[in-house]
Amino acid sequence: MRARAAILLLALACGCSTTGSNISPLMRRLGGDAHTPVPLYGQAVVEFIRPSDDSSMTQSTVYEITREGDRFVGVVSGSSRVAYMTRAGNTMFMVVGEAADFMYAELAEGKTYYVHVEPRIGWWKSRFSLIPVRRPQIESKEFQQWDSVDLLTPGPDCEQWVRDNVNSIVQKRNQYLPEWYKKSESERVRIGLHAEDGYP
Repeated sequence: MRARAAILLLALACGCSTTGSNISPLMRRLGGDAHTPVPLYGQAVVEFIRPSDDSSMTQSTVYEITREGDRFVGVVSGSSRVAYMTRAGNTMFMVVGEAADFMYAELAEGKTYYVHVEPRIGWWKSRFSLIPVRRPQIESKEFQQWDSVDLLTPGPDCEQWVRDNVNSIVQKRNQYLPEWYKKSESERVRIGLHAEDGYP
């Protein structure tokens, strides 16, 4: 128990946690009139939403996993959302908390997709899963409440933070990705984001 408490205090001291709806110092709010960007030619937008102040002290960092390397998407705090524009086509995303989890995505050009960043109980801080929002859900009242939380964008310190923490992120990716690949390809696709989930 003492070791667990010491690890938790270390995480707090390093600025890797959040209390309530406090956003990460790496991110900045875009303001109440900010909207999800419209996808450019050949692109799609994926918005990662952590809709509630879930009392987790852990920040969730999201990345796109590509052949060219891991691309930082943003830090998704409680009661916030982060919009990310990327090339249309097949790709994969990773969310990191205590552990790492992954999601396959098939993105159609010109579409906007939504993903729920869902906290789970971990050993000394929260873990997270990426849960696709299906197309019919986008019309629901619940989703409209989700999409009303603060829209964030990476701040000026993000690039340096990513460089400083690249070894830790790669370690978690390499540790947990083999577990994800133990699922069959059909299962990975089934629970992932589908082209038809995009809006409009």
